[in-house]
Amino acid sequence: MLNRSVAPALEEISSVQLPASEVTTFSNGSRLHCLYNATQPILKFEIVVKAGKWHEPYNGLSYLTAKMLLEGTQNFTAKQIADQIAFYGASLESNQGFDRTSITLYTLTKHFNSLTELFAEILHLPTFPEKEFDLLKIRTVQNISVEKKKNSYLANQLFTRNIYGPHHPYTTGMDEVILNQTTLAEVKDFYQKHYNLAEAEIFICGDFNAAHIAQIEQLFGKSNLTGETGLPITYKPSGILKKDFLIKEDSLQSSIRVGSSWPNLNHPDYHKLALLNKILGGYFGSRLMKNIREDKGFTYGIYSTISVKEQHAILLIATDVNYLNAQQTLDEIYKEIALLKNELVDSSELETVQNYTLGKLANDLSTIFDQSEKYKNLIVHQLPVTFYSDYIAEVKSVTPEQLLSLANQYYIFENFHEVVVGKPVE
Repeated sequence: MLNRSVAPALEEISSVQLPASEVTTFSNGSRLHCLYNATQPILKFEIVVKAGKWHEPYNGLSYLTAKMLLEGTQNFTAKQIADQIAFYGASLESNQGFDRTSITLYTLTKHFNSLTELFAEILHLPTFPEKEFDLLKIRTVQNISVEKKKNSYLANQLFTRNIYGPHHPYTTGMDEVILNQTTLAEVKDFYQKHYNLAEAEIFICGDFNAAHIAQIEQLFGKSNLTGETGLPITYKPSGILKKDFLIKEDSLQSSIRVGSSWPNLNHPDYHKLALLNKILGGYFGSRLMKNIREDKGFTYGIYSTISVKEQHAILLIATDVNYLNAQQTLDEIYKEIALLKNELVDSSELETVQNYTLGKLANDLSTIFDQSEKYKNLIVHQLPVTFYSDYIAEVKSVTPEQLLSLANQYYIFENFHEVVVGKPVE
């Protein structure tokens, strides 16, 4: 009988075991990754193509193309597509990212066959109706106009622009003028060139069987939707402005962004730097939260994160404060970073952050869909299968001396970019 007066024993996380995957390369070059789990009669099906911002000739084109896929096919209108998805209680999304575009289906297993045929028509036979295209542009421009009234949106856009340069694909935001000038012919051309199944990664996870795999091969593995195999694209960060202040006279809140270029996932120091970032501002008990939220009361929240893309990464510290406290907040941010560069992290603080980090990883792997996302990261970032186990080992073994050395090596104030959007202090 379970004795509820005794707490369960604590066990350390020593490794991460993602579900075993079976990988099949189809005749057209696409790869299918199968992660089986029959706990629930549901599954996730996703096709990832190299059609994100990195591949667009100008801003906004990849976004419009991804959204237009669901606006009509040869046999279905946008409304009919939406009604059919709703009828089966499923979810179908087409989302553009910085590097790739993903078309993702969540459904009960029993409806997979019917919905996969719809999925295939959406991917292979979009009609790009002009009326829906015009409405999409209107909605998108309206959304951008609303977002541009927010200090946080403007701060993120300025910060990434000042690191990458105005025309780099990793600069956030879209331009209304360019969007309005984008033609339907340009969207169709981008689709023809970049929706290339020969370079696609296809993922299925959950409760599926051999018949489902055969259907996927028939619909997608033998597809002639192969686009063009483009040459490798190279962009280098070209931003030079280190400090930037955008004046918003009518705003009592200031949005602050501080950070710099940072080692990416495949860098040998990444795991330890991720833990160092947790100490600085990566969780609710971090130093920045204790100082600027709890002690000073300047903000509801402040965070430090490593924003990772396939080709580059940045360290980003972000918060929103009353404009009168903006400069003191910046001073305290640099003060906390300086402490990490000059003083050893206390062993009890290090242990707390280590435990939090490992517990957070375990929580992030709680469902098969969570695990499939981690697996997908390994594929698109070309990481070793031991990446997460290596992460655990590095987190558990890192020493205060190593963190001090890393802080001095990577927290270089001369390389930091700083953006403030808000009202200046008179």
